[in-house]
Amino acid sequence: MEGGVLENLHKVSIYLPVKIEYKVLETYLQKKFLGKILSKGKANGATSDHAKIQKINLERSPLEDYDLSVYLQLQLLTTLFTNREIKIVMHLSLGFKEAQQEVLITKFRLDGENEGWFTNKVVETFINSFMYAKIKEKMHFDLRPVINKRLEKLNLELSSGKEVVDGISLSGKINEFRVQEIIPGQQTLLVSIKLLGNNVLNIKKIDL
Repeated sequence: MEGGVLENLHKVSIYLPVKIEYKVLETYLQKKFLGKILSKGKANGATSDHAKIQKINLERSPLEDYDLSVYLQLQLLTTLFTNREIKIVMHLSLGFKEAQQEVLITKFRLDGENEGWFTNKVVETFINSFMYAKIKEKMHFDLRPVINKRLEKLNLELSSGKEVVDGISLSGKINEFRVQEIIPGQQTLLVSIKLLGNNVLNIKKIDL
């Protein structure tokens, strides 16, 4: 009986709002994609290099029907336009499926930000022949593999007790980590998280 009572006492349910600044997301995108070559597969199994990503910036979209804007500067690598630099803006509208833990691009728009008729025609051709297909390949992003990897690492730390401050540690196990909602704001992305676990706060020292 006592064991069951103690087990119930250790059960923890936490609802945690997390704010992620767009600058943080921008830095992540820069680390992951700067210098990346955008390629397209051919029927014979080979690939054709189309462009290299030189700059990436992210901010809240100025357009009413969209959430985020990603600004790209690309260096074209095709035979016809080798080394020509172009600028593209991707306006994205985000969605989220809680049951599947999946982030969606529900709607997007691509615009060029270049001077000169010829350059804009190049951008229009590049967008229509390549960029639309590339974005459609990435319309869904499953959060579960990312969450499971982080959860495994966190539970490993909690198994031996994770020190919060000097003399106070948290131990136990987090059984469930779920994103409940994603809300794009003006400066930050608000992510609502639910944590369920069996945890206990261990106090080994009290300084008065």
